[in-house]
Amino acid sequence: MKVVREILFSIIGISVITLLILWGLGFFKGAKTPSQVANKVVPTTQKKVKNLKILALGDSLTQGVGDTKNQSGYQQRLAKKITKTKQIKKETIYDEGVSGERSDQILKRFKTTTKIQKEAAKSDVLIVTAGGNDLFQNLQKDVTESPSQVAVNVNRISLTYQDNLENIFKYARKLNPKIKIVMVGIYNPFYVYFPNVVAITDAINTFNTTAKATGDYFKHATFVDINALSVGQYKTLSQQQRLKKQSTEDDIAVVEKSQLEKSKFDTKEKNNYLSDADHFHPNDKGYDMMADKIFKAMDRARIFK
Repeated sequence: MKVVREILFSIIGISVITLLILWGLGFFKGAKTPSQVANKVVPTTQKKVKNLKILALGDSLTQGVGDTKNQSGYQQRLAKKITKTKQIKKETIYDEGVSGERSDQILKRFKTTTKIQKEAAKSDVLIVTAGGNDLFQNLQKDVTESPSQVAVNVNRISLTYQDNLENIFKYARKLNPKIKIVMVGIYNPFYVYFPNVVAITDAINTFNTTAKATGDYFKHATFVDINALSVGQYKTLSQQQRLKKQSTEDDIAVVEKSQLEKSKFDTKEKNNYLSDADHFHPNDKGYDMMADKIFKAMDRARIFK
């Protein structure tokens, strides 16, 4: 019997010690009764509604040349899309577009205009359109050059373009380290008329590659490809092949100003996304497309979150 009692006391002692250890480790702390669990309130996750401020800086695509509805090109179209999102209560877009400016002129205006600097400092997003004037003003000087020399010249000016974009982005981040950057690419306004002039297509691709690569160096920067404006309604390969068969022009000289003026453009633009007035800038449908692409790029970049 004595041995049995000793064994029994040992078992009880071990059990008590084990319970004390578990208690010390907090094993029994925080235990909920069934009623406590049933009555627990689970907090709901509700997204915050915020105001969004955008600085639209750039050339004629920012100014909205070709827009017949007076919606500042892509800007008001984009604003309408943004206000439909649940996350944004109100949007403000500062319009700083000047037609005809190259990237170096946009950079200079940014660095010398107090109003734009103040807008950048309080904006959440910087949207830039630049490059079309850099490229086409230079192409018009190269009309007598060989295709290989044109390519060399395009590569050279694309490096200057890259430097200007980099400085625009750096200056924006100096004024506002948290500002997000949206860089809009360029398109070929002459493609529908001169689809066989490969030099223009190659130059557009070079500039867009340069713009995207420049943005890739910066955090929270995204590139928007609007090159679909080039082909307009001729979206399929077979449609584009027919365009090429109909066109006999294959020389870069078509972009020379006097040549363009002599070209027998129809009164109505052949590209349904470009302006009848100048056969160069987007029309209302073109700006609709542009705004849609910018909005989707901003959404993918989680700018509205």
